[in-house]
Amino acid sequence: MTKVSAPGLATYTEAYNVFGLPYIFTDTVDFYDVMDSQGMQDFFLSTGKDGYVTLTYYTSGARSFYTKNKPIRTPDDLKGLKIRVQDMKSQTDMLSYLGGTPVAMSYGEVYTALQTGIIDGTENNETALSTGKHGEICKFFSVDEHAMIPDVMIMSEKVWSRISKQDQEIILEAARHSTNSHKTLWNDAIEQAVQEAESMGVEFIYDVDKDAFRKATEPMIESYTEQYPNVKTLLDVIETARKEK
Repeated sequence: MTKVSAPGLATYTEAYNVFGLPYIFTDTVDFYDVMDSQGMQDFFLSTGKDGYVTLTYYTSGARSFYTKNKPIRTPDDLKGLKIRVQDMKSQTDMLSYLGGTPVAMSYGEVYTALQTGIIDGTENNETALSTGKHGEICKFFSVDEHAMIPDVMIMSEKVWSRISKQDQEIILEAARHSTNSHKTLWNDAIEQAVQEAESMGVEFIYDVDKDAFRKATEPMIESYTEQYPNVKTLLDVIETARKEK
């Protein structure tokens, strides 16, 4: 077993590219509704041919842009800015569609890169402002919530297939319980991070034009559905789960 960021599994299962795409989920409630759906659970257990099955997911929050010198309210505000992103194709593509300059680097390098001016900003959830101390440098956190990238707990299919059906159900039930516990812990962590960031002088910008961000990245989603047919399949699963709610 291991816990990984969901888009990292796209190397093995192309449908997992979906979880790195922008604005797939409308908000946190929609994210939880879709991820907890039976359709998503069926998808998680359908990848045995790729060598693993997914037992559950964990939220890693909504990712937003935060910068040193100015807030980001529209995609135009990103023009000319060097923004750190995760080293994933979907993330570098996203920032290019939004008009910024993507700089892929490890999380551990971000603080120094912000401090020295190698980058003008980055994107992450609110905990990076406090635990990563990024709020000491970046004073504008623009709540655009462009991505909700889950972590997933996966297990070797060879091991999974040797477990009895009864024990499989026990493992899945325990996994779901862990997800629900994590939701509560995560909410508490975000509230604390916001309070700590505000004490550092970080301003949270809520009047962000999310529609402009969605419109700017729509061609990216279309491109991914053309490149990866199974991306469209998983997007259909998400839409069906949303309608059934």
